[in-house]
Amino acid sequence: MAIRRPDTARGALALALSLCLASVPALTTFRPAQAAGDEEVGHGSIHGTLYQSDEKASLAGGKVTAINVRTGIKYTSEETTDNGNYDIRGLPAGTYDVVIEVGGNLFVADHIQDVGPGESVSKSYSLQPSKPANRTIPKYPAPQGSATIVGETTLQSPPFWTSTSGKVLIGVLSAGAAVAIYNNTKGNNNASPSSP
Repeated sequence: MAIRRPDTARGALALALSLCLASVPALTTFRPAQAAGDEEVGHGSIHGTLYQSDEKASLAGGKVTAINVRTGIKYTSEETTDNGNYDIRGLPAGTYDVVIEVGGNLFVADHIQDVGPGESVSKSYSLQPSKPANRTIPKYPAPQGSATIVGETTLQSPPFWTSTSGKVLIGVLSAGAAVAIYNNTKGNNNASPSSP
């Protein structure tokens, strides 16, 4: 007499085989962790030049640190040489505080920096000891000044009513009011608007 195995055993075997086949693509794309110093695929970088306050003379001996504002992880460049160039690689996509240390003094960049996946951001900074930093960085001493982006001027937009668009709007509204007043005084017959 033949022994009949339950259908549940066939179902379990089919499920196990399906899971094994589904995991094959994941196993074939597995790569071991990259060696230290290799740039991770999809990570970005920030690079540029450090300048003295005159925005002309390059600055040697500075270290630039990018601090991920979400995770707090720090990424630091090598010390700049006479050319003032710095480079920070391997930055995961995110938003970063930029801090520059020179001779024991700390300078904070005026703006935080966004870095997209694989994006290479070029920012050159000028250290401004006479301009107070606009914020402090947690776990860092008080900054001795700010670092402004070289070549970037801060343009403040004029108030709307003194801008070109505001002046045009004032002109259109004035003309409309003048036409309404003229039409009202031209045919002033004291009749009710509802009368024929």
